[in-house]
Amino acid sequence: MEETIARVTVDLKTKRLRKIYCSLSYLTFKCQRCGAFCCKLGAPTLSKTDTNRLKRAGSRATDFLDVDQNRIRSKPDGSCIFLSFDVRTRMHNCSVYNLRPVLCRLYPFWFERSGRNSYALRLIPCCNGLNKKDGENIDTDFITKAISNILFELMDTGLV
Repeated sequence: MEETIARVTVDLKTKRLRKIYCSLSYLTFKCQRCGAFCCKLGAPTLSKTDTNRLKRAGSRATDFLDVDQNRIRSKPDGSCIFLSFDVRTRMHNCSVYNLRPVLCRLYPFWFERSGRNSYALRLIPCCNGLNKKDGENIDTDFITKAISNILFELMDTGLV
């Protein structure tokens, strides 16, 4: 079940946020690098920008792209081909973390268009990084700093 945590209005010409209304004030987030849901339950849809970014970094599309579904290929267990597990640190690692697709950067959040220039910021509540004591507050500052650029990239690539 997804939950709306904020409503965002944008200026489409300047690509700036005009208004943010957060409906939850208690939510925090800090990635736990567990890969439990974000990287193990199927790969994200890729934008052309995502595909080109991975190609420029030296990856061959034939190695990572599931052409039929326009997604990153999955391992036989369903996890992302870029996911590995470090036994020493007991953490999952993404081999393309700095280049990861826009939908990976946004997880566990996603945007849903709610009007011509407005979006609902939704939450996928099964993420283990939610409501951690050392997490960052999900407030207007977080949305402005960490999520707004992702929204504009999604808009540019047609994923929202």
